[in-house]
Amino acid sequence: MKKFILTLSAVFAAVIFSGCGHTPVRSVFPAALPPEIAAVKESAARAESFKKIIAPAEVRGIGLFPAAFAGEFSNEQIFNAVKVLGFNRIYCQLTSEMELDSRLVDFLTAANAADLPVELVFNQQDFYRRYRGNRLIRNFFIQYPDLAEVMEETVEFINDELPENVKVAGVTVILAPHLFNGSNFQRIQGHLYCWSEKRYGIGEDNDMLMRESLVLAEKISKIPGLPPLTIAVPDFFHDAASEGKLSCGKVEDFAKLSAKVAVVSSANLPSKIFDTVSDEFSAMPEGKKALAVIRLAGHTSLETGRLRRRNWQDFQRTMAYFMSKSAGVPAFGGIIVTPLAVIEYLRQEK
Repeated sequence: MKKFILTLSAVFAAVIFSGCGHTPVRSVFPAALPPEIAAVKESAARAESFKKIIAPAEVRGIGLFPAAFAGEFSNEQIFNAVKVLGFNRIYCQLTSEMELDSRLVDFLTAANAADLPVELVFNQQDFYRRYRGNRLIRNFFIQYPDLAEVMEETVEFINDELPENVKVAGVTVILAPHLFNGSNFQRIQGHLYCWSEKRYGIGEDNDMLMRESLVLAEKISKIPGLPPLTIAVPDFFHDAASEGKLSCGKVEDFAKLSAKVAVVSSANLPSKIFDTVSDEFSAMPEGKKALAVIRLAGHTSLETGRLRRRNWQDFQRTMAYFMSKSAGVPAFGGIIVTPLAVIEYLRQEK
């Protein structure tokens, strides 16, 4: 189990939002176990307590990258770590179309047998059209597919490669136009628009990038045979659109195109998580559900956008507080907590 957690810590990332080339390496958490390990009985009790806290949520999701099931530990160990904490859905984030491979087939097949639904997750930033050279020499270079094309490849993968009885529970698309800014070396070369805090306003760069992202999402939503679609967005898109800084980007815009909307909380304090997503919950169309994405920091830094916590008790109180605030909210559809490596570190820490 220790070896499992060690490897897990190295390959799980804090989700959403690359490294080198078209298959970025994601590792934001030190590959280490706690200096002192809690007794097995104590860590088991912690898991049982946490399981009860999140039980009221319909969707209780946890995220991982394909590297997790390419390691030396088994699928069963991964599923046990997921189930013991009460999670009922895996969000598997692919960073390249090359990860639609035999390893993924094996993992999806094993997850299906373990009765664990899996959604495939794709980040807009990881799949962009980059042209190399002029028109005369482009054919000599690999032209990477854009996100919509990868979604079409995914449907083909599901239909052609998976056994007939194995299903993909859904696909989640992370819209991240705000990451295409001047400091991002992966930003499309020659692109007309660049996200900046100084470029808000109708018709300005941020607005145009948001419009492009919505057009992309609509195109994806119309792909024949696509599993149920979830669109994930940062919490500030809705606020900026509501304040008139953007012509689109409200949660309603994304809800029209998807089965669910996942709102990524930017809170780094326990008391702020619900506040960062409550407006989106309130604005969801009747009958639609929203998920809250809670990202954990790898340490107690002041890093914006990831929840800080000191120990297991602190983390558990945070989740209990959020669940109590969400109780009775009609649009609350569940949670996605990430990464599992941090949760396991805390659970096993003495």
